[in-house]
Amino acid sequence: MKLQWSIKTVIRKDKIKADGLIPINFSIRVGPACNRVSTGKYILLKDWNEKECCPKKVGRINQLLASYLTTQMNKWHIYMLQLENLGKPITLTIACNFFNQDTKVTFFSFFQEQIDLWLISKEPNTLRSYRSTLNVLKQFAPKLNFGDLSYDMVQRFDLWMSQKRHNSIGGRFGRHKCLKAVINEAIKKGFLASDQNPYRYFKVKSAIGNRQFLSIEEVRKLIDLEIPEKNTFLSKVRDLFLFSCFCGLRYSDVMNLKWRDISPENTFIKITTTKTKKPLLIPLQVGARKIIEKYGKHTIKSPEGKVLPQMANQVINRELKILMEKAGITKKISFHCARHSFASNLIEAKTNLLYIKDLLGHSKITETQIYAKSLESDLFGTINNLAAMYEKAV
Repeated sequence: MKLQWSIKTVIRKDKIKADGLIPINFSIRVGPACNRVSTGKYILLKDWNEKECCPKKVGRINQLLASYLTTQMNKWHIYMLQLENLGKPITLTIACNFFNQDTKVTFFSFFQEQIDLWLISKEPNTLRSYRSTLNVLKQFAPKLNFGDLSYDMVQRFDLWMSQKRHNSIGGRFGRHKCLKAVINEAIKKGFLASDQNPYRYFKVKSAIGNRQFLSIEEVRKLIDLEIPEKNTFLSKVRDLFLFSCFCGLRYSDVMNLKWRDISPENTFIKITTTKTKKPLLIPLQVGARKIIEKYGKHTIKSPEGKVLPQMANQVINRELKILMEKAGITKKISFHCARHSFASNLIEAKTNLLYIKDLLGHSKITETQIYAKSLESDLFGTINNLAAMYEKAV
């Protein structure tokens, strides 16, 4: 998708000097992202044309100032057109760098440019993780550059996160994952040689997953829980969580579900998942159909219209604590636990692992096998079944 870009001059009324002079900035926009760059020039408010966003053409000084700013913006337009014609990536950082005297690419500027390039292809939460990792890296080594990326540096970064920031294994894993991805991009684009990748030797350790989920009996408790009619907000939270329990959809897919994704008879959902971009077909069970019908009663079912109530993930997770307490469930549950519950409940219902793999949209069966933990009752039942078979054979 081609990003639109633009530039204009603006004044910073919030930065007015004691003598009344106001700094002039270039306001640069690339796609949905924008930033301001100092022009190094100042102007009095009375000499600024608010409507046309430029100095008033009155007086020799203002005329020269207006000419200078116009010339700089024209040069910027030529620079951007050259990038576009050469097929080079255009990001906000690259666009702003035109006005920086030092245009040498540093590792941190490359990191930021890569985040800009991922602006459309990655989810906001994922981009937030990359930005956070960049900020943490700057705290660890403010002058870090490509030449500093080594096995020793990654080791020290890991130790610093553990001792200074007191990050858990899971927290450090997330930082390393982001840094490793950016380094891989730097290698692909020729900023680093492949044999300079520090992660060739440093193995990123992930935390042992504790996939919390609700049992079938606990899901029933939520279904049967009586919520006062006046508490419609908590009722919506329950509906969203249960819908995910019934379908196994991630938060992003639940929020993005549109009427065009649902079959005319409300018998199945057919979507392309937000995270993996894979097609997914999920038959709708009775509970899921009831929730869809509940929110479809008083709405126009336009193809692009959202099916379910819209709510921030953190808000849902906050309200889930209240919901679980009212239902008498002591587990620490987040919205993503609904997906784990869907998978684990299917295992408990003796569903074929290959079917669960397809319902969850997993690429490999090994991803699904994480949920296939044996139940104590199954162990005893299996041995009893084998014993019965031996008795028949005698």
